[in-house]
Amino acid sequence: MKINLGQGIFTIKKSPNLIGVKLRPNAKKLPSEIQKGKLFARGLGGFVIYKPSLGNRKIDAILDKVRKARNVVLGTHVYYIEGSKNLIVPTGKIMVVFASQTKIKDRKKILDSLDLKVNRRFLKTKYVVEVTKKSPNPLRCCTKLMKEEAIISAMPDWDAPQTLHEDILPGDDLLPYQWHLRNQGAAPGEPASKILPDADLKIMDALDRLGNKGSNQITVAVIDQSFQVDHPSYKAQVVSTHSIYTDPFAPIGSGHGTSCASLISASDNGEGITGVAPGCNLILIEGSTFSWDVLEEIFKFCKRKKVDVISCSWGSIEHHDALSPMHQEVIRNITSTGRNGLGIPILFSAGNENEERINHFGRLPEVIAVAGSTSADEHFDQSNRGPEITVTAPAGNFPILTARANFKTGVEKNFFRDGQLRGPVGEYQHFEGTSASCPLVAGVCALILSANPNLRASEVREILSLTADKIGSPQEYVEGHSLRFGYGRVNADRAVAEALRRADGGTMIEPETVGEGNGLFQFDVKPQSKRGFGVQMGVYAEYGNVLIQTNRLRKKYKHKTLVNINELNGKTVYKLILGPFSSKNAAKKMLKSVKNSGDNGFIVNLGLNL
Repeated sequence: MKINLGQGIFTIKKSPNLIGVKLRPNAKKLPSEIQKGKLFARGLGGFVIYKPSLGNRKIDAILDKVRKARNVVLGTHVYYIEGSKNLIVPTGKIMVVFASQTKIKDRKKILDSLDLKVNRRFLKTKYVVEVTKKSPNPLRCCTKLMKEEAIISAMPDWDAPQTLHEDILPGDDLLPYQWHLRNQGAAPGEPASKILPDADLKIMDALDRLGNKGSNQITVAVIDQSFQVDHPSYKAQVVSTHSIYTDPFAPIGSGHGTSCASLISASDNGEGITGVAPGCNLILIEGSTFSWDVLEEIFKFCKRKKVDVISCSWGSIEHHDALSPMHQEVIRNITSTGRNGLGIPILFSAGNENEERINHFGRLPEVIAVAGSTSADEHFDQSNRGPEITVTAPAGNFPILTARANFKTGVEKNFFRDGQLRGPVGEYQHFEGTSASCPLVAGVCALILSANPNLRASEVREILSLTADKIGSPQEYVEGHSLRFGYGRVNADRAVAEALRRADGGTMIEPETVGEGNGLFQFDVKPQSKRGFGVQMGVYAEYGNVLIQTNRLRKKYKHKTLVNINELNGKTVYKLILGPFSSKNAAKKMLKSVKNSGDNGFIVNLGLNL
C-alpha cells in the first residue's frame, strides 16, 4: 500500500505476524490467541503489540476474531515502512483537509460513507476524524478518501518506537562525583584529564543566588519509559504519575526514565545524588510516542496537573518520522496555552546518532533542543548537530551519575564506566548521552521559573540562549550560534540572575561594546542620597555605553541622570536612572513621557537596595 504519512508517499507492508490491541481498562481475560502468543511491544498509539499464536490461520483471520472479543476495544494491523525495520501502528485518527468550496453536507456524506466520526474541526476545512468499529482500517480509509475530488489530503496519525537518547555503558554524599553540577577539576578517583574546572552548569552558584533549592510550586513532567516510581533518590518529589500503557509502570526495561528523573529533582537529603532542582516537584509520565493524538492527550494531562516544564529525552531522525502539521499544532498549543496562557517550556534531546540532523521534535521553533557537551567542555562526540539546536549541556565523556532502577540486575561493576561502585548497591549507575543533557536543562528551567514564575515559555528559551557560555572555538559561532553547541553551554547562575532581574522589571544587559565609537564627554560625580524615586532606563556592562546613553537621555528629556554601580555574575554593571524625583507621582509623569517617546523604563524606589 502506498500512502501519504505527512512527510511524503511511502510504501508500507502489513506485518504477517503482529497485531495491535486496545484492551478495556482492568481487562483480565484475554483472547486465547493472545494468551498463547507473546507480548511484542507496549503502548504504540495506545495499542499493545502482540505476536499471536497463528496455527494454520493468517493474521487477518486472527485479527478479525480478536476484535470480537469482549475485552477488546479496538484491534489493528501492524505495518512496516518498506526498507525499514521499524514498525508503525495507525492510531485510528485521520487529519482530513477538504477543498474550500465544498459544502458541509457533502463533507458529512463522504465521512458517513466510511463510518468515520468527527473528532474536531479547525480552520474551516481541516477535520480530525476517527474510525469506528464499522469503518475500514485507517489506512484503507485514507486511500478511499483521497479518491474524492472534494478532499485535498487525508493523513493518518500513527505511532512508531522512539529512540531513547542514552549512550549505553558496559548526595549529597555522592556530590563530589557530580561534576555536571559544580566542576572543580577533579572527582575522587577519576581521571583529571577528562574533568576540567568550570565545565559544568553552575548549579551550586544558581541555588545560592536563588536562596533555595527550587520552588515546590514548580513541577517538571518527565515523559519517558521505564521508571521506578519509588526510587529513594526522588520519590519525595513525585506528586503524580500517568501512563499511556495498559500495564503502567511495569518493572521492565532499561530504567531510562529513572535516570532522567533523578537528574532533574533527586532529593537534597544528605544521601546519594542531588538533582538540579531538588526543591521542585516531579510528575512521571510513562510512554514516549510519535503519535500526535497520544502526545496531545499527554499534554492535556500536563495542563490539568499545572505542569511548568516538560522534559523528553527521546525522538527520531528517520525521514519517515518527520513531523506533520498536526504535530506542529499540538506542540505550538502546549507552548502557548499551558500555564494559564504563559506556555509550558518543552525540551527535547538532540539525539546521539552523531549526525548533521537532530531529533525531529527538536526542529520546531517552540522547542528547546538540547545537545551534549563533555566534562572537558567539548562537544560530546555522539551528539547530533544542526541549526535548530538551542543550547548544550553535559552529556558525559566522563559519565554522569544517576539513579538506577531496581529492576535492572547484573554484575554491579558493569553499571559504572570504570568498574568502581558508587553509593548503595543497586541504586546508582553511570549514564551518558543527550538523554542526560535534556533533563539537566529542564531542571535549570525549573530554577528559572522558581526565580520568576511569570515568564512566558518563549522567555525561558530566550534566557537560556542569552546567558549560555560560549564553549568550543569562537570561530564556529555565527551570529552567536554554533551547529554543535547552539547558543552555548547552559549557565544556570546567569540564567537565574536574568530571571530575577526580569522579575524586578529589569532589562537585558547591553552587549559589551561602546557602539557609536569614541567621544569626548564632560561630567562630574556627586554622591546621591538614597531617597526619592527614579525611572530606570537600562543596565549596561561597559561604562562607555553609560556615557553615550547619559548624553542622549539628558538632551531628550532635559533631566538629570543617576548611575547605580552594581555587580552581576562577578562583573560590574551600571544601571542608568532618570531622577531623582521627590514623589512617585512625579516619577510616573516622567515614565509616561519616556513611553510616549518610544523608550522603555520602569519606576524604582531609590530608598531600596538597587
